[in-house]
Amino acid sequence: MVPPFHDETVASFIRRVAAANHVSEKALRELLGVRMLKQTPITALIEPLSIVTGFAESVLCLALPEFGPGPVTDAPGHFGRPLAQSRRSRERPACRRCVQAAGIRGPVNRWVTHEQNVCLRHQLWIGEGCTEADDQIDISVLPSTSRAQRHHRNLITRHGRRWVRDAFSGARSAFIDLVEDHFADPFGIIAEAQFHLRDVEGQPAPPPTLLSMLFHPQIVTLTGLLANAEWIRRAMESGHVGWLAREVTQRDILVGYWPKENDPLIQWVEAHLMHHRFAAAHGYKFYDVLFPEETVRRPRSPRGRARP
Repeated sequence: MVPPFHDETVASFIRRVAAANHVSEKALRELLGVRMLKQTPITALIEPLSIVTGFAESVLCLALPEFGPGPVTDAPGHFGRPLAQSRRSRERPACRRCVQAAGIRGPVNRWVTHEQNVCLRHQLWIGEGCTEADDQIDISVLPSTSRAQRHHRNLITRHGRRWVRDAFSGARSAFIDLVEDHFADPFGIIAEAQFHLRDVEGQPAPPPTLLSMLFHPQIVTLTGLLANAEWIRRAMESGHVGWLAREVTQRDILVGYWPKENDPLIQWVEAHLMHHRFAAAHGYKFYDVLFPEETVRRPRSPRGRARP
């Protein structure tokens, strides 16, 4: 039997089942007896896959997000799962050490949410820049990056996934642009990091991935600052972003920072205020209903309210 991996993609699971049975992936799909046309739902594969693999349909639905119940559900085990149907969904290689610990020899691709950048159990970078399992890099020499991963999850609990995801995307691109423009590396930090941070084949991490790993703590701290609506309130009251700029320095995100012309962080702030003006004035919760990014519980009826 070929057990499914947690949050594995259906394509990855079918590929592994075919390899274990020494048949081609095309032959296995023909054996399943489902013609996957454009309008054919992916859930049509649940029953034949259950028969071929020997796993109950409920097990496959729990393991593979594409077979999941949808964005709103009361089914146990589905809360907080990646939404494979979302256009923002991401597919990445699973942590290679988790895969090996599960007794799986080949590569596994899985659906991930935006904050899954570090495997805390095995201290591997599995985020930006990892297109293959061999691209994953041991970051045990960067304990602050692992702490930032835990901080990132706490931010999602506090502010909600949508706002943290948008803030993280803006914080990462803005911070990396600022670092590349102003960071001269006088002490050889990047060169030293390239010596220690290498992939399975001993190759140094590409510069974009290296910067994402090195400065992950600062990026997550900036994410927390941008995900909090406090800076929006201050900017609306004062008409400028002076408070935000001071916080960037005081929180040791980028010491000595002050906005300049064509500043990437200010460009993100302006775009955010323009796109989310209604939310800034009326609250953010309604976006979580209209644009879910993970499976959530069904809303409960208020207690004590009389039925009509």
